[in-house]
Amino acid sequence: MAGSAGRKRGTETGHTRGSPPAPRRTPRPGHPPPSRSVNGDLPDRAPNGHRTRSESAPGAHVARVDADQAQLNPPAQSGPRHSTPVTFGNNTSPREVTSSALDPITPARATECSRDIFSGHPVISRERNRPHPETLARTSGNGEDGTVDRTTNASRTPRAPEIQSAVEDLVVDLPGRVGRAFLVDGPPGCGKTTALGRLVDRVADGDHLVLTATCTPPETGLPFGVLDQLVASPGVAGVDPRPVARLGGLLAPAARPVDGAAPPRLHHSLCAALIALSEAAPLVIAVDDVRHGDTASLRVLLQLVHRLDTARVRLLLTDDLLLPSGFPPLRHELLRLRGLGLVRVAPLPTARVREEAVRAVGADVAKRVDFAALTGGNPLLLHALAEDVLESGEPRETGYGNAFLSCLHRNEPLFPDTVRALAVLGGGSASDLGRLSGHEPERVAQVLNALRESGLLAGDGFRHDAARRAVVADIPVAEHEALRHRAARLLRDRGGAVTDIAGHLLRAGRVTDPWAAGLLVDAAELVAQRGEPAAAVALLQRALDCSPDRVRRAAVQARLAAAEWLVNPSTSARHHTALLAAFRAGRLSVRDSATLVEHLRWAGSTADSDAVLAGLRADPRAAEEVPVLEHWLAGAYPGAARPGTAPGRDVDSARTRAEQAPRANAVLLDVLVAGDGDDVAERAEAVLREVRLARDPGGSGGAAVPALSALLYSDRADVAASWCEQLLSARAVPLLPVPRAQVLALAAESALRRGDHPRADELAREALTVLPPTAWGVSVGLPLSTRILALTRMGRCDEAAAVVARPVPNGVFGHRTSVDYLHARGHFLLARGRPRAALGDFLLCGEQLTRWGLGGGCAPVPWRTAAAEAWLAQGDPDRARALAHEQLGRPGSDSRRARGQALRLLAATGPVKRRPRLLREAVAVFEAVDDKYELARTLRDLGGAQRALGEHALARRVVRRGWHVARMCGAAPLCEELMPTADGLVPAQQASAACGSDTGRLTSSEHRVAALAASGLTNREIAVKLYVTHSTVEQHLTRVFRKLGIKQREQLPPALSADRSG
Repeated sequence: MAGSAGRKRGTETGHTRGSPPAPRRTPRPGHPPPSRSVNGDLPDRAPNGHRTRSESAPGAHVARVDADQAQLNPPAQSGPRHSTPVTFGNNTSPREVTSSALDPITPARATECSRDIFSGHPVISRERNRPHPETLARTSGNGEDGTVDRTTNASRTPRAPEIQSAVEDLVVDLPGRVGRAFLVDGPPGCGKTTALGRLVDRVADGDHLVLTATCTPPETGLPFGVLDQLVASPGVAGVDPRPVARLGGLLAPAARPVDGAAPPRLHHSLCAALIALSEAAPLVIAVDDVRHGDTASLRVLLQLVHRLDTARVRLLLTDDLLLPSGFPPLRHELLRLRGLGLVRVAPLPTARVREEAVRAVGADVAKRVDFAALTGGNPLLLHALAEDVLESGEPRETGYGNAFLSCLHRNEPLFPDTVRALAVLGGGSASDLGRLSGHEPERVAQVLNALRESGLLAGDGFRHDAARRAVVADIPVAEHEALRHRAARLLRDRGGAVTDIAGHLLRAGRVTDPWAAGLLVDAAELVAQRGEPAAAVALLQRALDCSPDRVRRAAVQARLAAAEWLVNPSTSARHHTALLAAFRAGRLSVRDSATLVEHLRWAGSTADSDAVLAGLRADPRAAEEVPVLEHWLAGAYPGAARPGTAPGRDVDSARTRAEQAPRANAVLLDVLVAGDGDDVAERAEAVLREVRLARDPGGSGGAAVPALSALLYSDRADVAASWCEQLLSARAVPLLPVPRAQVLALAAESALRRGDHPRADELAREALTVLPPTAWGVSVGLPLSTRILALTRMGRCDEAAAVVARPVPNGVFGHRTSVDYLHARGHFLLARGRPRAALGDFLLCGEQLTRWGLGGGCAPVPWRTAAAEAWLAQGDPDRARALAHEQLGRPGSDSRRARGQALRLLAATGPVKRRPRLLREAVAVFEAVDDKYELARTLRDLGGAQRALGEHALARRVVRRGWHVARMCGAAPLCEELMPTADGLVPAQQASAACGSDTGRLTSSEHRVAALAASGLTNREIAVKLYVTHSTVEQHLTRVFRKLGIKQREQLPPALSADRSG
């Protein structure tokens, strides 16, 4: 209600004439006078029999105004006042006009009252000719806002003088004792209350007594509540007390029936008392939201409507004609009045919304935010959105969302109930929403239509998720849970998506439906495949809570533990106690029991794992599962496998052939036990291709790790690196933390074996970040060993010492990667000058592998050559030579890296004359397997041997090449060994400075020559390799030196040789 309602008004200046009486016309029996639209067509009626907004009362004066014209002085919670195009027409032909003179406002002036159609426009004169009594002024709904025009198919815009003329005709004073009724119609939130206040301002002058009341849904059942408000109006105190006292006496509680059913005589007496008030002064009765009024009061107003022809009473009401009335007789009588003044408000069209948005937030912001789509022209939403955009750049629940809620809660509970159902269900028909909210579908359809008319909803949903979130947050907890439960049942009955149903069950409180647990498990599997581990865990936890029996509960808990393990094995360990109890009670399936063995092993719970494994071995139902599990153990935890487990290719079962992980384990075991076969790479890559194509965020059950390990142990580090990159980057669904960390660790090991120590350390650190060391369990030895060895070779021994000092679980030495850890720690000790301690670690590696039965294939680490280095460092070349011969003479061992290392050590323990031949053979091996670090060490030894034999020029070239290769590896200590300052060669520090040269200035041919020179080749060797003359090579190098600003080959940037190697 406008702030001026209830006060006596001053006489308006300039008022020179009134309008003739508008008597109520009663239609002839059986022939009700049709109301006509502007083009003379009969209006439609709504399916429920109520009038549509385009349908007017017979002979009623109708002014259709938009929300901005009604909300000129909006309340604090309202949106900004705006001006909207309005179409005016008569019963002959429509006219198109524009409304450019209506005054817009910004949010800062949202409560500032300005000129409008109710307060008068400067260019409008009340003396203009009024239109025919049946003239209708209606808003075009077929314009830019895309709505359907209920009156005509023409798209129109209004002219402010036309609108002003129509409204002036509605509110002009009537002479004598003739009363009149006015009705403001429109959807929620579009300014009916403000329009009512403007009407009160226009019709009330100094001689009028203004009585006001506001109807609300909670007071609908309060008898005579509306009349109580009218009598309590401030203006009553200044009139004759006798009719007031009579009215109060009739309304006294003692005069009302106990059951609230007032007799017709009381209604008549109350009506007469109101008319008596108008004897002293003309009476203005303004009632807001009359459809929420109590029946007793509305019966009195109905009688008053019947007497308007003779009473000095102005009756001003607001209503929404698209919604059912609480007391239909009053609405019907009002709409039959010939002189009814009908004002209709509506949302703003698109063009006007854009104009107001530009004025409110600026043109740049208005272009970025679609105000029309987000508000539907609703002024409350428009004002709230403008403030939200200025403060945060987007709609918020606290602004935009609260404005949406304020529109809902001004109506009966049917409105919030319907919208809450819509927010929870996310859409649906009136029938579905009615079932969810507990209301009749017909009434739900009326509410949805009204909300669309007001711009609050768009089609079947919300205009922005901020509104939906605000509605959901506004639902009481118990009601929200009940809604979610009903929504889940509804969607299940409708055959909805499993994940949608599960989403409702997740928020439904206690669920006892027998089908719920299975559905939640199925949904968890689907979301896990989409790479949403947290959602999968939440669904499985919910399924666990509503599992109907202990067997089902054990199965669900096993699924939950497996899902949590892929994210963080430390968290998954909380289920081990319950799962062990379920296994002992016979409630755990064979497959879930095998998974429990794997998880217990990872956590270091060796005794519990052995107990479950023993139970499976004794269970006839596990006859097919146990061989697969044994082969997995033989590859990952060799000491736990049954002694004499055959190589993996001997395992032939339906599961091995169908699933990726068993086949990958079979390939790995073949490599470890039998060595590098001809088909190892083919079989491993076949598994990896399936893993990549499966797009499984869980790494297809751990198949990637053994397949990549098989490639690494068979000296295919480059192939393994390529697959690691594909699995980590070329995926629509990223790997979950555990498989991602494992692949990162294997990628780091691949970089280490290729001599890229900085990259190896980087990848290993990332693996320990994705999965913290405590979550790695007993397999933490792999990323730690890579870091230790990479840091040691780069000369960062203090950092390596910190990694060595990190405590590891006791069970780590039962895992296959424990030998990697011992091997790396031994090399660290060797670099620190502790060869005896290093020898202990190397020999322990050999003992472990021999005990595990992995001594005949490709060993994970070259422990024999490492031990030979330790013996050599202790001055015992004989034992070193024996281990080198042992490595070279191993039957079935096809590890080329180990062979190259053995050749280098054999050369170191033999006569000088034999060394170059052995070392050249080792160089060829390391070039073939792309092991740059071992290549640099071998070139160092070869250069030393050639120098000892007096081949100084050749030795310098070999050493220079070795230095460049070592530099590419980041192996600073090895660089110092290769080029000490005392030899007169370029020190490593000076070469480091030279690496900053600009190689981008080189041509492609110059770059090729420079890259070969940087790798240590002579000019003649470069000429042979590139099929050019020796002179051409010299000319190219001369230009390269000049462009790079260097004087010697030793100053060529190592990046050039790195480019060549890539």
